[in-house]
Amino acid sequence: AAYGHEVGKRPWITGDESIVGLMKDIVGANEKEIALMNALTVNLHLLMLSFFKPTPKRYKILLEAKAFPSDHYAIESQLQLHGLNIEESMRMVKPREGEETLRTEDILEVIEKEGDSIAVILFSGVHFYTGQHFNIPAITKAGQAKVATLGSSSAP
Repeated sequence: AAYGHEVGKRPWITGDESIVGLMKDIVGANEKEIALMNALTVNLHLLMLSFFKPTPKRYKILLEAKAFPSDHYAIESQLQLHGLNIEESMRMVKPREGEETLRTEDILEVIEKEGDSIAVILFSGVHFYTGQHFNIPAITKAGQAKVATLGSSSAP
């Protein structure tokens, strides 16, 4: 067993219980109504299990290049779960040569051109590496015109 599971000021095994009181004001609920659970990657897997339903025509997941590593791995895992080729099914939008960040118009162009084959669009609100803030409303509007499922993570 790991030392921190049951030993220390805040043992890991009861870690969620020690912060529920702090969460009540943030979420506007009673302590008994709050459940803290999972890690971000687990939640992403659960969401994708529910919403990523690839078909022969709609099988791609669109995301930003160099997405948070665990998001990238979760997407790869979901594609493999469905028997899809990662290189064909994971569509990453990359910055233009010589640039560090993505242009919104480049993201929208990919959605317009490839939208009929995209099953899910998954962008973070802010790119973890560059700090770029993505125009989620514009991406959502373009995606809704072409794609059934969109997701955005604004996790810290």
